[in-house]
Order: sequence, then C-alpha cells, then structure tokens
Amino acid sequence: MKIDYREARKSVSIVEVLLDLGYKYDKSKGGVSPNFVLRDEHGKEIDRVIVKNPKDLENQGYWRRDGGKGDLIDFMRENLSAFPVTGRNDVDTLNKVLARYMGKEDQETFNLDDYLDKAGIHEAKEFDLSKYERLKTAERLDHVMTFFNQRGLSRETAEAFAPFIELVRKKAVEDNASPKSIYNLGFPYRIPGSEEIVGYEIRGYKGFKGKAEGTNSTSGLWMAGPEVAHRKEAGPLPYQTRKVYFFESAFDAMAFWQMNHQRMDFSGCLFASTGGSFSDQQITETMSYYHEAQAVDCFDNDLQGRLLGCRMVCLLEYKLKHLEFCINDEIVHFQLGEKQFDIASDLVDIETFRAMTGIYGNRVLQEKSPEPSKDWNEALNIGTR
Repeated sequence: MKIDYREARKSVSIVEVLLDLGYKYDKSKGGVSPNFVLRDEHGKEIDRVIVKNPKDLENQGYWRRDGGKGDLIDFMRENLSAFPVTGRNDVDTLNKVLARYMGKEDQETFNLDDYLDKAGIHEAKEFDLSKYERLKTAERLDHVMTFFNQRGLSRETAEAFAPFIELVRKKAVEDNASPKSIYNLGFPYRIPGSEEIVGYEIRGYKGFKGKAEGTNSTSGLWMAGPEVAHRKEAGPLPYQTRKVYFFESAFDAMAFWQMNHQRMDFSGCLFASTGGSFSDQQITETMSYYHEAQAVDCFDNDLQGRLLGCRMVCLLEYKLKHLEFCINDEIVHFQLGEKQFDIASDLVDIETFRAMTGIYGNRVLQEKSPEPSKDWNEALNIGTR
C-alpha cells in the first residue's frame, strides 16, 4: 500500500489525530496556536503539542517545547506505536494509518472546521495598530510606576526605558470593567531595522499579560537601548552595537539593567524580549542586522530557559540549525544532526552543551540570574526583600 503524503497533508489534520490519541485542548493557552495536552490517569502532564496553522491543512504543523517539530507525517512517525495498526515495517505501518484516516469508510466523519470553531481555535489575524489608543509614558511616569512598583522596578528604570514603552488600550471598548478598557503597558514589537510596530507584549494590572492580537512574534520582538535615554546619547548604529541581551520578558530586561547598570558598561548594547520561547527568526534576523554584536543569553534560569541558550548556540554558531531534545526524568537527550548525547537536567547550560558538541564559537555569551531565582525580575525582588 502506497500513500501520497502530499495528499495526506491536504486531507488529514494533526488536530484530529491528537484527539484520537487522547490529547485534550488547553483553552488557557489561546486559540491561535492551540495547545493539546496528554495526561496520565493521575492528571500529570505527559506531553504537550502546539499546532501551527490549525485551519490550513497544507501548511499545518506542530512543535513541542522539548524541541520536536514537523508536519502531519512527522507526527505520525513519532507516534506509530500509539495506533492499533501493524505493518511489515514502519513505512508500511505509516501508510496503513494514513489510509485509515483518509478513507474513513468505517469511521464517523470528523468535521475539522466545526470542531475548531466550537473550541474557539482560529486563524491568526494581522496586527492592526489603528485599533489601539496609545500614550507616551515619559509624561505619565506616575501611571507607569503603578505597574513597576509591583515588580520592584525603580523610577530611574522607568525613566530610562520610557522611550521604549507605551500605554495602550483597544479602541471602543464598551465594558469599562474589562482589563482591556484600562491603559496597560505596551512593549512595541518591531522587526530589526524597521520602525514599524508589528505588535505589543502587554502587561497590566493584577498580573494581566499577553500579546496584542496579530502580533508578529516570528520576526518581531521588543528592543530597547536604555543607555540612550539614561545618558541622553545617540543610539548605536548596527555595526557599532556590541551586545544584544535576550530575555523572555521585558520586565526581566529592565530588572537586569536596574541591578547591573552601575557596575557594567552597557554603552553600545541593546536589550530584547522575545515574549517567551523564541522563534528561530527572532534570533537570526536580529543578529544578522546587528552583525558585529554578540548575543547574550539572559533567558530564565530554569531547564527550559537553559535549553533556549543551547538553541541560540546552534542558530548562531553552528551550520546545523535544527536541535532536537527530549526530557526524560532527570536526563535531557539531545540530537544534533547525526550526533546524539545526554546531559543531566541540572547540568544543562551552554558551556556543558559546547563541551558535548564541540561548538566553541564566540557569538553567544550568558548572563543567567543568580540562584535561587528563576529569572532576573525574581532576582531583583529577592535582593530587595
């Protein structure tokens, strides 16, 4: 039996396969890139899969936070043992599984659009800046400090970063009690080299956080040059930029600056937030534009944050970009091309990763928050207690 994989991708959804395997949609993570979670009988999370382009079968894909990613065929290959089908070999088994989904003679019809609509899963919309009311923060620092005080951030920090933050809210919000009717902090996303705003990382009252609808998190990110405002100097040109410090949130970037600017020289340096786990393009396009700079891994000081640093090393210092890894108990199994190796979870960092891979470049540095803090904002608050 031979199946045309291109036809299979056009007719079978990863969402349907996930549901058949017992995964449940996690509404708390939003409906643009839906999360599906598999749990054991005790409710412990076993696996989490994020689906890309849920309504576009031909371009549909998936990824896992442990590094796995691909399309429908890749997902089925990874999970062949979960299907009640056997064949002469893996290819034969895969073809039989695909035939079962593509034929469906003996199955109830699965209507993908109906399921996605009822679950609230939808296509990403383009960001529209005209839908937002925007205020400059430099003249409204008292308002800004209502957010910063919760984070232990000082007025000096607010003044230094004010040119890179806006107060934003959606226009024509009828419900005045809604968090969306309040002016929240908006950290503008831009593609390096462009002044166009392509989205916002938003932080607000009572821990409210998110991204503006349609935010380009593939190539865009928040960037700030606090020394420009602090010292009232002209910003560095791309070839003059020495370092770009990468964080998972803008609050971490500001906390890092507040804790270190009196002892470290940040002239010619920029601070960037990817808003969580980064896309490859956020890193590669930024560092291509700032082509003389070094990237500094300031991501969270937990396992996932340290794995982000390993990914950054591969993207910027190694010709093979695709790093795969799988977390099993207290061991992380890595695969980079044909090379496979294990590192104990508590030993994962970019230096151990370099030793295991032989990647000894100088494009990536590291500035993790001191233990026991998880990130730089937590480190700031521990230090002020």
